[in-house]
Amino acid sequence: DNSQKSSKIAGGILNPIAIKRMKPVWNLESFLPYAKDYYQKLEEQYGLNILTQKDIKVYIQDNYKANLWFEALDNKRVTPYMSSQLSPNANPLFNTSDHGRVEAHQIALTHLFSEIIAHYKQLDCYSEHTFDYSSVSFLDAKVMYNQNSYKHLIFCEGYGIIKNPFFNTLGIYGNKGDYVIIHAKDLKTKHILKAKFFLIPLGDDTYKFGATYQRQPLDHVPSDKARAELLEALDNMIDCPYKVIDQVCGIRPTTKDRKPILGTHHTYKNLHVFNGFGSRGVMTSPLLGKQLIDYVFNSIPLAKDISINRIYART
Repeated sequence: DNSQKSSKIAGGILNPIAIKRMKPVWNLESFLPYAKDYYQKLEEQYGLNILTQKDIKVYIQDNYKANLWFEALDNKRVTPYMSSQLSPNANPLFNTSDHGRVEAHQIALTHLFSEIIAHYKQLDCYSEHTFDYSSVSFLDAKVMYNQNSYKHLIFCEGYGIIKNPFFNTLGIYGNKGDYVIIHAKDLKTKHILKAKFFLIPLGDDTYKFGATYQRQPLDHVPSDKARAELLEALDNMIDCPYKVIDQVCGIRPTTKDRKPILGTHHTYKNLHVFNGFGSRGVMTSPLLGKQLIDYVFNSIPLAKDISINRIYART
C-alpha cells in the first residue's frame, strides 16, 4: 500500500566493500555477480536502462583511512574492486587531499519500480491496497484471501512486518534513514563520493546525500536532526553552493544478526516471509529471492544463516 519507503528512496548502490572498515560485504562472490546479471536481464526483458557502472571515490582524510585502504589491498577478495594507489584530488570543490576508487554500480530504483508496476498493471495482475490480515483463512491445502484461493502467500513487507500477526515475532526492528536531495550546478561529478555519507549523482546537477541511521522515532517524517547532521557533513565534504530541494526517509528492516530472514511459517506451511535486508537489499535480494522460490516450489533447503528456522530455534 506504499506505506513503506525504504526501497523506493534507497541509494541503489551495488557496492562490494563495506567502506567504513574496508571489508568485503557478506557473500560478495555470490551476491554481486548474480545481482548484476539479474538487473541486466531486467533491462533486456523490459527495455530499461537501470544499471550503470558508477565508481565510488572514497575520501582519504587521514593516516588511519590510508592505512585501512592499504591493509585492504592484502585481501584478495576486495582487490579486484579497488584502485591499487590513492589519487590526489584534482577538484577544488572536493574537500579532500586524496581519494581511492571502488568499482561499483548504481540501480535506478525509482525508474525500475515504476516500469515494473506499470507492466503488471497492464497484465491485470497487480493490486495496490492495504493488506487485511483478518481476511486470511485456510482451506485444505490452500490459503484464502478476499474470497480467492492461493497455493502460497509470500510476505515482502519490509518494516511493515511489525503489523503482520503471522510474522511479527521474528525480532525484525527498524533503522530509519534520511537523505537530502540537493541541486549543485558547479559540482559536475558523475562519480559517487563517499566520506561520512554517500553523495550520489542523479542527473541534471542533482544529488542524493545520505543516509543517516536512527533508531527513534521510527516514522516516515523527515527528521530535522538528521537534516542538520547531513548538512554539516555535506559542508565538510564539498566546497560549492548548493540548494536543498527535498528530504526523504525510510525505515530499513534489520535483524540482530544482520542476516535476512527467509522461509515458511512454523504452523501455516503456505505462508512465507522475505525480509530483513537492511541496507544491502539491492545486492542480496535477487539471489535470495531465487533461493526462496527454489525452497517453496522445489524443496531446496535454505542456508541456516538466512532461514527463519534459526529464529524459531531461539523461541
